[in-house]
Amino acid sequence: MSGYRPGACVPALEITRRLLSQDKCAEPRCGERVPYVIVYGSPGLPLIQLVKRPSEVLQDSTLRLNAVYYITKQILPPLDRVFSMMGVDVKNWYNELPKVIRAPSFSAQTSMKRGTISQYFNTLNCPVCGETTQQSMCTSCQGNPQRVAVVLNDKIRQWEHTYHNLSKICYNCCQTTDPKLVCISLDCPVLYKTKKAQQNLSKAGNLRQLLSNMLDY
Repeated sequence: MSGYRPGACVPALEITRRLLSQDKCAEPRCGERVPYVIVYGSPGLPLIQLVKRPSEVLQDSTLRLNAVYYITKQILPPLDRVFSMMGVDVKNWYNELPKVIRAPSFSAQTSMKRGTISQYFNTLNCPVCGETTQQSMCTSCQGNPQRVAVVLNDKIRQWEHTYHNLSKICYNCCQTTDPKLVCISLDCPVLYKTKKAQQNLSKAGNLRQLLSNMLDY
């Protein structure tokens, strides 16, 4: 902390300040790496306020890695240095690429914290076919309840199966089956797969309710 000038906008320093505001003993050691990621935020928000700890992104499903930032700041510059020797303008190529606007997931419609531009869309993705719709399910799938039942039940089964297998890996690694145990190894790829499986599994209740309502109807 003493090596930075007052008011310095450094991502690792910003994370450290937030940690110290919660725990005065959380200051990293000299030379210790402070991990952080950049997420999407509201238009006009300073980049320093988009800095988050990896654990925050894992715990909050409404936070998404800022793909535009990492593409334009981390990936394109080295590619441009390589391809510029062959007369290829990588940045112009990227600007001409069609951009895809990602709609919020089905489970986000009730739990979403509105704050970023991607969280203000009224469209959803149909949980059965994936098509964009303004309803909980697209019109085409609503007319085919048999397909809906098969697809949704299979999706839930796959989510449960994946989470069960990943949980066994974690239990074997930690040598415990205590569900309260929180893994802190950010270098473990299984951690991210498990978090993704947990997020998918959290949608199962919504899918079961949607399936029940459709069959009752």
